[in-house]
This record gives sequence, structure tokens and C-alpha cells, in this order.
Amino acid sequence: MPFTRTFALIGENCVVTVAFGGYQDGTPSAFTADTYTCIAKSVRFSTSVNTVDVSALCDLQNKAQATKANGSVEIEFLVDAGVGPIFYAKDGYYCQIVVTPGSLTAKTFVGVVTSTGISVATEEAVTESATITLGSNGVTTAWS
Repeated sequence: MPFTRTFALIGENCVVTVAFGGYQDGTPSAFTADTYTCIAKSVRFSTSVNTVDVSALCDLQNKAQATKANGSVEIEFLVDAGVGPIFYAKDGYYCQIVVTPGSLTAKTFVGVVTSTGISVATEEAVTESATITLGSNGVTTAWS
């Protein structure tokens, strides 16, 4: 039986919007009106929770209690000829990324830009990449 697609792929029509706040100083300012939408080539986010061992001496199994959550967003953009690289000179700035995969609920990530890069190669599109560390100082809600 051949494969038939009865609905759109989630990755299609995925809207990514990026806005910047001020430089990290412990109190994030409002995000700028200059937002960038739909030039993302890829977005990867990961989160994890730290744990502590709360097992007693007589426990037969390890027991862990969640403590702090952390995570990061790795994003790759196509460089727009009119706008240029948007993450250039934004290391240390607060950043908000809203990912809306098709008709699914939008996911919002807030953190600090901790690394940036630009890739230029023969016969390839010029791209830039950035890592946003979530849960940084001054950010009360890192993702939702």
C-alpha cells in the first residue's frame, strides 16, 4: 500500500518571530518593535531539569527531586540582503522567540543570546546562527 498524506506536515508553515530587549543587566527591558519573522531555516530547543538525590539510607530505589529547570534555543536564519544579520553584535542581549508550528499553539522562549555565528560558503545561502540560553538572570519565565 503506498503512503498517502492526509494532512499537512507540522513543519510546514512554521512561523518564527524574534524580538530583542536590552543588554542583560538583571532587568529585561521591553522587547523592541523591530521583530523578524519567517526567515528561520531551523529552530531547535531543549530543556532539562536538575535533580538532587533525596534517597534515604533504607530506600531500595533512588529517589530524585527536581530543582532548577534550564534550556537553550539554537536557531539558524537565512541572512536577508536588506536587513543583514540580525544577531550580529547581539551577544548578551535579551531575546524573545515565538515559534508557531502551523496551526498549533505558539511556544514562547525568552533568554539571553550567548553565542552567534555567520556561515558563508560557495554555492550555499548565507546563514547565521545563534544560541539563546533560557532561564538567565532577570528572566522570570523562560518558556511557555
